[in-house]
Amino acid sequence: MSTVEEGFEPACHRETGGWLSDVIVGQFRRPHGMLGSLAGWIMANRASNIDRNHWTVELMGLDTGARILEIGCGPGIGIEAVLSGVPDCRVTGLDHSALMISQAAARHAHALKSDRLELWQGDLSGLPEAERFDAVFSSNVLQFIRNRSTLLEEVQSRLKPGGCFATTYQPRGSCAGAEEGRAWISSFAEDLYVAGFFEVQIRERLFGSVPAFCVLAQNP
Repeated sequence: MSTVEEGFEPACHRETGGWLSDVIVGQFRRPHGMLGSLAGWIMANRASNIDRNHWTVELMGLDTGARILEIGCGPGIGIEAVLSGVPDCRVTGLDHSALMISQAAARHAHALKSDRLELWQGDLSGLPEAERFDAVFSSNVLQFIRNRSTLLEEVQSRLKPGGCFATTYQPRGSCAGAEEGRAWISSFAEDLYVAGFFEVQIRERLFGSVPAFCVLAQNP
């Protein structure tokens, strides 16, 4: 089972409760069916989502020709930020939703044909064993993780020595706010230290009414 599939609900959603909240959160965790298509459309067209992904890619400072993995690529907005911002890069998009892989493939058909992009449905353990990346990143995905230590071990096994890992979180929902975001990103940064990452740093930037938080770290 994917570590993303195990599911961690942010405090905001747990407090709100109710079947409708569970359905909505579930669609953003693993989009499927008609509601999943709508979730994908929202992710692909919300201005703050687009800007947040470009910001995350810029923070990583990737070199020309970098090999990059996105965890939870969704409909391909982060992939687009990488392809447009990093010359001659090669990108792997990973998502456990078949619907999101399909949307990302349609959005980036040219990159697939030109061998700049490959898409995988599943989790990190399903990637080719020899595959190693200069950078691994995610945006508004890892809040759904329950077992962080397992995830970070998997990320380390996929990163080249000294490779960059970045994850960005922007709180969503009726009680979303900066305090929740800072608490979450600080907790994740502590786990990065425990896992052995170094040069861990947190960045913050306002997108819309709620700030996004990015934690960056280097692989040992």
